[in-house]
Amino acid sequence: MGIIKILGQGLTTTARKGRVLAFLWPVYLLFALFVVAPFYFLLQSQFSRSLLGEKLFAGVDLLWIGDLVYKYQEMPPLLIGCLLGTSLLFLVLLAFLNGGIIGRIAAAEEKVTFRNFFGDCGRYFGRLFRVFLLSLVGYFLVLGILGRLVSIPFRAWSKGASTQWTTLISSSLRLLVFLLLFSIIKMFFDYVKVALVADDSRKAFRATLRNFRFLGRRFFKAWALFLIVGLLFVLTTLVYLAVAKALPKAGLGPVLLFLWQQAYFLVRLWVGVLFFTTEYHFLKAHQPPA
Repeated sequence: MGIIKILGQGLTTTARKGRVLAFLWPVYLLFALFVVAPFYFLLQSQFSRSLLGEKLFAGVDLLWIGDLVYKYQEMPPLLIGCLLGTSLLFLVLLAFLNGGIIGRIAAAEEKVTFRNFFGDCGRYFGRLFRVFLLSLVGYFLVLGILGRLVSIPFRAWSKGASTQWTTLISSSLRLLVFLLLFSIIKMFFDYVKVALVADDSRKAFRATLRNFRFLGRRFFKAWALFLIVGLLFVLTTLVYLAVAKALPKAGLGPVLLFLWQQAYFLVRLWVGVLFFTTEYHFLKAHQPPA
């Protein structure tokens, strides 16, 4: 089956399972509030009902910045720990929600409800979390080790550059190579997740080994399909940035920008679901009959 036909099937399934967005959006919003709230309350405690705070925003009492830095000089390690902790927590949350997304995609004839979506989140969380741990090894090996080796010729090219344009081109090409390597690793482990749910298997390591054989025979078709969906993400991001830049900065501008940001976020979630639906249909189209 051609990748364009599989893309069409993925679009149809994503439209039919669109209700998952109604569950994903509030969860991510609550998580964002959980992350932002501590910083908000810290600033609120310093700025609320404070003439110094007003002067700071007005750009007058800049010495107050020094007082603030001195008062919270022990905070940078804490902030770094908080960032690492919230990043890890977000990745765990992602593994949890992916179970609901893929589970509802695999249940082709069932409607998406609150109960069965979050039921799938819990049911598949353990196996998808193991895939997440395996993916950390994959990202380290490919981006950490192979990526460094790949970047060597680009760095040598930059050092011998006679113009800034050469350095810019070298840096851009190196970034492109890293993004392509990242897309390969993400695609690989996406198929592992989809296979575990589609086959109702609990053996993450075995599914990972089996996926080498599955994608090894169909790598370029699978990657082309993945990149097409990724291109949709890039295009929607460019549209979002263009419109956001054109919105007024005063009056209703901030409100319109907030609404536009939420619309863009929903589109990002929709594209994320489309990745899984196209991968699911690709897997089913190329799996040998049981």
